[in-house]
Amino acid sequence: MQEKPLNPRQRHHLRRKNFIEGATRHFRFLRDIHGYTGPEHTFSQQENGSITSDALKYTHPSIDRLIVLYNAYHPADYGFEVQLYRPSLSIRSADRMLLYWVLKEDQDVAQTYLEKAARTVRQRFIPIIAGHEWNHRTNPPLSG
Repeated sequence: MQEKPLNPRQRHHLRRKNFIEGATRHFRFLRDIHGYTGPEHTFSQQENGSITSDALKYTHPSIDRLIVLYNAYHPADYGFEVQLYRPSLSIRSADRMLLYWVLKEDQDVAQTYLEKAARTVRQRFIPIIAGHEWNHRTNPPLSG
């Protein structure tokens, strides 16, 4: 028997659920290996109740790092980003280091890109994640 296709609301809810669960699982190395705390989950919501973005925040105050896994669902937004900040300097979006991104249009409901995103960040950006370097403008972001 064929499953009934998801309506847009169900697809949005499933995409959010898969993002939160998948990002938490694939980026667990931030806690387990590098000593970050988190994730702290936050979201943005429109007045009509629609969730437009989710963010999972990992912090490591002793090395002055904040990593945000951000996924935007609103039609005017871009999609998934791995954002890195040095909170002692700034937590403004303009001052973040963008490590990796995936356009909303290139994401599937299952959020399968998260495994590659975590692997790439883990392999390419360890000195920055570990607090040894801060090459704010020298590393271009990687896309999925």
